[in-house]
Amino acid sequence: MRTKRFLQNLVTSAGGQFLSILLQFAGRTVFIYTLGAQYLGISGLFTNIISVLNVTELGLGAAIVYSLYEPLANNDKKKTASVMQLLRKAYFFVGLFILIAGIILIPFLPYIMKKTTDLVNIPFVFMLYVMQSVSSYWFYAYKSLIFKADQKSYMTNLITYLANIIGVIVQILILLTTKSFILYTVTGISINILGNFMIAGKVDKHYPYLKEKAEPLPKEEQKEIFKSVVGTSVYKVNAVIVRSTDNIIISAFISTIAVGFYDNYRMITNTLVTFAKMLFGSATAGIGNFVIKEDRKQSEFLFRVMSVMAFWVYGFCTICLWVLINPFISLSWGADYVFGRELVAIIVLDFMMDGFQTISIIYKDACGLFWQGKYRPVATAVLNLMISLALVKNMGIMGVVLGTIISRFLTTWWFEPWLVYHNVFKMSCKNYFIRYVMACIVVLCNIVVIDFLTVPFSDTTFVNMMVKAVFCFLVPNLTAVLILHRTPEFQYLRDMVMRFLDK
Repeated sequence: MRTKRFLQNLVTSAGGQFLSILLQFAGRTVFIYTLGAQYLGISGLFTNIISVLNVTELGLGAAIVYSLYEPLANNDKKKTASVMQLLRKAYFFVGLFILIAGIILIPFLPYIMKKTTDLVNIPFVFMLYVMQSVSSYWFYAYKSLIFKADQKSYMTNLITYLANIIGVIVQILILLTTKSFILYTVTGISINILGNFMIAGKVDKHYPYLKEKAEPLPKEEQKEIFKSVVGTSVYKVNAVIVRSTDNIIISAFISTIAVGFYDNYRMITNTLVTFAKMLFGSATAGIGNFVIKEDRKQSEFLFRVMSVMAFWVYGFCTICLWVLINPFISLSWGADYVFGRELVAIIVLDFMMDGFQTISIIYKDACGLFWQGKYRPVATAVLNLMISLALVKNMGIMGVVLGTIISRFLTTWWFEPWLVYHNVFKMSCKNYFIRYVMACIVVLCNIVVIDFLTVPFSDTTFVNMMVKAVFCFLVPNLTAVLILHRTPEFQYLRDMVMRFLDK
């Protein structure tokens, strides 16, 4: 059943994400050609400011999902309803806080928007972005988490992607007909609310007891949940500071237009991250269930299997990014939007390091290790902010990204795997780091080989980019099969795929 639900979640995630990628690319292209780089920079900056405000969620969703695993597995409807009631109240206050914080921030916007012009009413547009975030917590938004905890994310995925597809199509039509940034932004809010109502209706149909009045959770259980929230919150703060403050620093020290240029690269890497997290995130609830019911040896083997998947998937994506991202941006939006190879190398390295950590983070969340590692994210966030601010003046965008890489290497890179192995598997994580280093070496070797093979196709043309794409597909995947085909992890993955194809 775990495998079946994982595959259902994966297929719906992959299909919907593929359509979303195509439409997001189309939407970004229309946005650039109708509104230009300055609007793109404003959009990217406001999105990241809102991400900072979203830190008030403080990992509440992850902690609540973890607390739902047991009552759902035991069909304890009373406790499930009580937990969801607690989540509903908490999400209301999160949305309220974001709304108030957004209003307070309005007078400070000019100080973090360097080299911008009065294209639009900046405070009004910013408040539209705030309302889009608020709508992610109000209007029954909390109900979607029960599908995630019950390993039925595919139901949420179908509705979310349908709403997003409709939204992007409408936004493209608005840009082509009116070129209105305001209407474009309002559409995003409307789609959020529509998706929330659709998911809420689906939840009510599958869990009708949630509509009944629930008893509050006992005080002790509430304390345990909020203890997990506090532990998770530091991870949330870290993620926000490490990721969402990059554009704010770039806007304040370089220019808002530079945010737009960097945001093109971030859109591509974030698209790949989202797609990959759909692949691995679909298994999170299953992992929590697996760890509870199986022994440590079997749990560690599943961790190795998923680590092999992560090294393969993110390694392949890293190679594709290095070889294809500049030709893709040049052909899609123009050579003026292209960064130098040195900065691209840093962006790609940042992507790979983040991706290779995915399984450790998923296991940490699935196993409820929120409190045990509460100090690590604080160290990462502080280091990232200090290093980025120290390097941005002399190195520009490269210094900001290097701050992220260095801070992660000094903290997250070694701590997350150790936390899981020490607390869940009760064994040494030495072999994990050996596999990690080997995966990096394989990625580097593949890049060198593909760069050599594609020298005759260095001119930026569509045909040459397609030829490079073929090399990017064949070389790393054939290499992975040759290296892994005799390992038990590979055989497990192969058998899982074959079972799925049989069905």
